[in-house]
Amino acid sequence: MADTSNLTDDTATVAASANTDQIATFPSAMIRAVPSFLFSVPRGWILDEAPDALTVVRTPEEVNNFWVNALLSHDRVPRSLDFKQAAAATWARLQRSSPGATADMERLARFGTNVVYLRGVELDAPKTGRKLGQLHALFFAPAEDDGKTVDFFQWVCTCPSEDMDRFGPAFVELIGSFRFT
Repeated sequence: MADTSNLTDDTATVAASANTDQIATFPSAMIRAVPSFLFSVPRGWILDEAPDALTVVRTPEEVNNFWVNALLSHDRVPRSLDFKQAAAATWARLQRSSPGATADMERLARFGTNVVYLRGVELDAPKTGRKLGQLHALFFAPAEDDGKTVDFFQWVCTCPSEDMDRFGPAFVELIGSFRFT
């Protein structure tokens, strides 16, 4: 935690500038919000929070000393980014933290109107070395205008490798139920 002992309680009054001709409001036409969505939470699982995530869906208790989870993240990316580039970029990022990671499945799938790039991964947990299985799901929100960017979403679903047969169907159900509203 930062040392705040040298801070004083001198509160300065800052007047609003008379030159302000636009106020930026979030969300608005000027600053887009994250697109609205819905998804089905597997029976008995819990919605939670985590840094750098929109949400986390996890089991209510540890399984084999591990919190089985699915983390949903969002980024705004260049409109020119395609699935191949997104897959390469996310793989490079994963390889930096887990150089021994291997992909054992990659494919495009359609869930309703959502086209999703799926990747199955096995890796060693960076801190413990434990074998983990992951299912990655990468997809784009429908573009509503001709802007420079598009909304990119990613599920990273993780469990111990030996439990992927048990939890994989719940991960696929979660990914498949995701819809933009």
